[in-house]
Amino acid sequence: MSALTSAAALSGCAAFQSGRPARVSSSRRASVLVRADSALIVNTKGGGHAFLGLHLAKKLLADGHSVTILNDGDQAKLSAKAPFSQYASLGGAQVVWGNPTDASSIPAGPFDVVYDNNGKDMDNCKPLIDHFKGKVKHYVYVSSGGAYTANEVEPMHVEGDKRKSSAGHVAVEQYLEEADMPFTVFQPQYIYGPHTAKDCEQWFMERILRDRPVPIPGPGIQLTSLSHVDDLADMMARVPGNAAATREHFNLVSDRCITLDGIAKAVGAAAGKDVKIVHYDPAQMGLKKGEGFPFRTGHFFSSADKAKRVLGWQPKHNFLKDVEQLVADFKASGRLDKTPDFTPAASAAPSIRGTTLAVSASGAAAGAPLGNASVASLLSSGLITRQEASVYSSDQLAFLARKRSPSQRGAAARAAAASMPGAAGAGAAEVQAWLSRGVISKQAAATFSPEQLAFLARKRGGA
Repeated sequence: MSALTSAAALSGCAAFQSGRPARVSSSRRASVLVRADSALIVNTKGGGHAFLGLHLAKKLLADGHSVTILNDGDQAKLSAKAPFSQYASLGGAQVVWGNPTDASSIPAGPFDVVYDNNGKDMDNCKPLIDHFKGKVKHYVYVSSGGAYTANEVEPMHVEGDKRKSSAGHVAVEQYLEEADMPFTVFQPQYIYGPHTAKDCEQWFMERILRDRPVPIPGPGIQLTSLSHVDDLADMMARVPGNAAATREHFNLVSDRCITLDGIAKAVGAAAGKDVKIVHYDPAQMGLKKGEGFPFRTGHFFSSADKAKRVLGWQPKHNFLKDVEQLVADFKASGRLDKTPDFTPAASAAPSIRGTTLAVSASGAAAGAPLGNASVASLLSSGLITRQEASVYSSDQLAFLARKRSPSQRGAAARAAAASMPGAAGAGAAEVQAWLSRGVISKQAAATFSPEQLAFLARKRGGA
């Protein structure tokens, strides 16, 4: 199976879904559009679903509704950035800025429908819910597909699956139930499309278009939902006037999914590039959850059948068909004219968050010679592989070698590892300081060497 064929073959979730969606009558579709409503969109100031507000507003306006956007955050700091810079294109929409938890910031209305695309917990959501209780015909909450409890046996999530009791989103969902609100909950996963505020497929393009290796955790066959923002805005816009959506949860996803390797291969094919994928074990690299990669490292996808059946929704987009345009848009953005920071410290920069803590390809890709005596010694001792030596930075190779170096491997291998950058160890006072600040865990302090603890602290910004 070719690389592109493999990506395409693994992109469809349909094989994991059971049952055929029921046909939606024209009368049900019409019921969504029979009257114009006044909608308030409370929009977040950043993150992966910030541009949902922009695209939802466009769709509601096109359907004849009136739209007001209350955007969280400081207008002076955000209005020039995507997606907020596009608000001027929303002819007929009113845009105000303020704190959604402050009643004085909430527009007077009246509103028929409120969309909360901002809050993640009770502190941020309860004031808005309480403010509109008994005043609106429909209250829509954008929750999170990440609030599902992962299931290794049946990884595809369907509405009604177990949710994480610890998740702030779930507490909000429960409060909506108890408040007896006419609510609808949408559960998004990964979203792509124009004017995003967070890198998604762009993370792959930064590397592939620069002929750099693409570090992917695990085997790369993990399936993930990757949905176009226009399709999701269309799903959400089917709520006004639709009684069938009341007190229901919907997965806000496409009806297809794709493997992590498949994303890289699809981008490479669209860009005309050969893609070098390097798989790695995050635990072996000492990485915490969410470090070094913009996606979850396991399966993360959901069924869209309920939205098709209840809302009469059908997606129009497909990542494999969209990717050529996505690559063209990335090239036109001017990002290739800039020099991204692929070093471990880059993880602290919001604009390139996740560029990589896991596998900084700065060693080989930036021209560091493989013939370095220390690296050669580590190779000959079997402490590192040639694939690792061609991709990982010297600092990371030193960490791997020290972690893997048992006494029987010999002093020469340990000396080679100690001669690498980052070999300076930590004193007891430093370890205690890192523990108190949460930079390292007690388990790490009890297990790792002083050198390894120093490496972890530097990598996590605590040294």
